[in-house]
Order: sequence, then structure tokens, then C-alpha cells
Amino acid sequence: MSTTHTAMNYDKEFFDSPEFRELLTRYEQSRKLNMNSYFGVDEFVDLLSYYLFIDNKAEAEEVMKASKRFHPSAPENIKMEIKLSLCYNEPERAYELFKGLEFTNEADTLSLKAEIMLALKNFKEAREIALTILRQAGPDRDCVYDALEILLDCGFAIEALQICEIALKSAPKQRQLLEVKAECLIELQRTNQAVDIYNRLLDENPYSTFYWEQLGHVYYMVKKFGKALESFEYENAIDESIEYAGIMQGYCYYHLKDYSKAKEILTTFARKYDKAVAPLFYLGLISYHCGNIDDALQYFASAIENAQEESIEIMLARINKAMLLDSIGETERAEDALSMALLMHTDNLKQLVLTEKHLYELRDKENLTFDDMNILEAKEWTTEDAFYRLGAHLTAHKHFVLAKRVFQYCRDLCYDPTDIDAYIAYILWNTGEKEKSVTAIESAINGRSNKLFELFGLAYDAGISADTFVKLAENRKGTTQK
Repeated sequence: MSTTHTAMNYDKEFFDSPEFRELLTRYEQSRKLNMNSYFGVDEFVDLLSYYLFIDNKAEAEEVMKASKRFHPSAPENIKMEIKLSLCYNEPERAYELFKGLEFTNEADTLSLKAEIMLALKNFKEAREIALTILRQAGPDRDCVYDALEILLDCGFAIEALQICEIALKSAPKQRQLLEVKAECLIELQRTNQAVDIYNRLLDENPYSTFYWEQLGHVYYMVKKFGKALESFEYENAIDESIEYAGIMQGYCYYHLKDYSKAKEILTTFARKYDKAVAPLFYLGLISYHCGNIDDALQYFASAIENAQEESIEIMLARINKAMLLDSIGETERAEDALSMALLMHTDNLKQLVLTEKHLYELRDKENLTFDDMNILEAKEWTTEDAFYRLGAHLTAHKHFVLAKRVFQYCRDLCYDPTDIDAYIAYILWNTGEKEKSVTAIESAINGRSNKLFELFGLAYDAGISADTFVKLAENRKGTTQK
């Protein structure tokens, strides 16, 4: 199980400090006035770290370019370029750059190598590096927390927790260690203990936006949306400029079915960030839940317009649009929308297996719940798995024409298509094409598909003939749906 870690408090505190804020103001004024002012290489490192922290890769690149102009031979430039490569999901390039760096056994160089190993999915080596850092460092060094984060990201939450607890015996009030311990507990889904730590930390520092944010995120992950909302409201009351707290309030109101307040918040974000996808996507969901299908279709159309081609965002928006069109009898347009979703599909299809609701709810690293994560990480979901789950979902909600298209599309992808044939038989049966269903019924029976019998509500019988199956299905009340 791997949760998404929020940046540790020592990063956030540094970026909020007067010292860093003064540096950021000087730099941004210099950029605005095109003054080309001088900054030290360590200052450029801090500025690049900040822009990566707020996910502004374009500004981070400008920082790196400026650092190269003023300090062309500084090894820190290579490190900055490595961090940028990792942010652009280019770990191989990052590794090649690292090879050109004069390697030292210093913690920051080791941490950088561990980050690269993580990105390359070489978890064994990343873990060994993290343990090396921990052996070298004292309990109050920042690199200790970096190393523990590496262990968490490698999937060694229990090991990281054990190291934390040993360190806390000699430094029981070490705040950063308590923060890491809380993250370990979240990773292990021991959320009550994590909440207890954040509440104790808030008793000592009630104006910490970081702790309120972490508390809100924990409550959100366990679907305690009322408590999550309260935490994010406290965070916003302390600093109303924190947009994360605002958007999370919108998500909380949505799940609490207070669609009016959710719409108000998400509309604000949609106007401010007119190229963003998520606010428009959720405004579409809100309109659907409020019975405004035309508005929902328009919001999903806008989300499609903003989304990147072959992304999960555009795919889910097109599938939702198809289901809505089908529900109002616009089946031909629905098929067109679904065809586009299948034709331009992403390689990352895992969200198609989250079928708790009728319409798909777009997920990102911020609004996942543990229930979602437990499904997503239960196995390696293949393309075949994802499309099968999509077809089954469409069938369950009686979007039979759309479901048939999905199953026909993915049948050739399947190692064993017999359960797909079972669904195709069921769909043909329920759309007035009983004669055509016989071939699919026979294929499903020959393939020993128990799904066929489950769909038709019949007891499994491996030796049954297709003709006998058809007779039993015809005599069974309720198998034909209108």
C-alpha cells in the first residue's frame, strides 16, 4: 500500500519563513522588472525547491537557467536538473545526469540517488541508501526525515515506523519524528493513532496549517467528510490563501451532498483556473445529482475540451457523457462519445475499476480515499481488466448498447473471453436479440463461464446445452429487462 505523502512540515515551514519569503520577493520582483539580479547558488537551489513544491515546473526551469548563467560550473546545477528530470518523469535522464556528478557520501547526494532509484522502481537499492543515511546521521538531522520518507515511498512503512519509535525513545518530543510517525501510521491505515498525533501537535501549535491539512486529509481518506471539512475550514481561517484547503472543502461538500456549497466553491476555482479539468468535471457531477442533465453534459464537454488527449480525465469525461446521453435516449451520440473514449484511451486505466457510483468520479492524488486505494492497489490492473470492469459497470446500469461496444472492443484483448461472451449473451438477450445470443451462450458454456449463469439467475450446470439454457432462461421470470 502506498499513499501519497504530503510534503513534510519542515519544507513548508521554511517556505513560509520570513527569510525565504524575502528571498522569493526579491527574485520575483527581479523577474518582473527583467533586472537579471545576482543570487547565490544556494538561493537558486531554495527557489527551485519551492517552485517544485508548488508544482510550477516552468518557473523551476527559469531558476535553473538563471543559476547556470551566474554559476556555470556549480555542481548544484546538475542536482537541480536531476530534480527537474524526475518531476518530468524522466528517471533515465536523471540517472545519466547523476553519473556526471562527482559522487560524495554526503546525505543530500545519497538522497538524490535514492530518489532516482525510486523513480526507476529499484526499491531495494533505494532502501539500502535510506538505511545508509540513517546510520550516518543523528536523530535531529533533516536528512533523517528524507531517508524515512524514502523508506515510506519504497513500501517499507513498518520498518520506517520501527526506526521512528526507536528514535523517539531518546527524543520523545522531536516534532519532525512525530510527523514521520504519523505518516507511517497513515500508510498502514492506522488512522486513529495518526489523528491522535496530529491533535497533540495541534495542542502545541494550534495555528499550524500543515497539521490541520494533514488532519483533514486523514479524515477525508476514511470518508469522515464532516470532520475533514472542519479541519480544512480551520486551515483556511488561519490562511485563506491556501487553495488546497479550498478545493478540498468543495470535495467534502460534494460527498456530504451539499451540492449548493460544493458548486459555489468549485465554480470559483473553475473561473480562476479556466483551463483546469477537475472543477468542471465535479460541476458536471453536481449537475447530474441535481437532475440538470443538460448542464452536466455541458460541463463534461468543457472538461473534455480542457483535458489532455489520451488522459484518464478526458476518457472518464467522455464515458460519463456517453452514459448521460444514453439515459436521455440519445444513444447514437452516446455511442460516438464512447467510441472516442475507446479510440483515444490512456495507458493508465485503473480508475475504470472504481465503479461504486453510476457516473465516474475523477480521482487524483488529493481526493483518493482508502477504499479507492485498496481497490486500485489490490493487483496490477491490466487493460483487459479495466475494460471488463467498464463493460460490467455499463451493463449493471442498463447501458446495454454501450456495454456491448466495450465488450466487443476488448474481446480480442482477453486471454479468456468466455465471461465477456456471457455478458454479450446477456446484453443481446435483454435488447431483443435472443436468437443472436445463442452463439455467445454456447461459447460461454463451453468455456465454463459461471458468470453466464449468474447473470441469468440460473444454477450452474457445466453439461447443459445452449438450447436447454435458452429454455430455462425463457421460463425464468425477470430475466428479460426492458
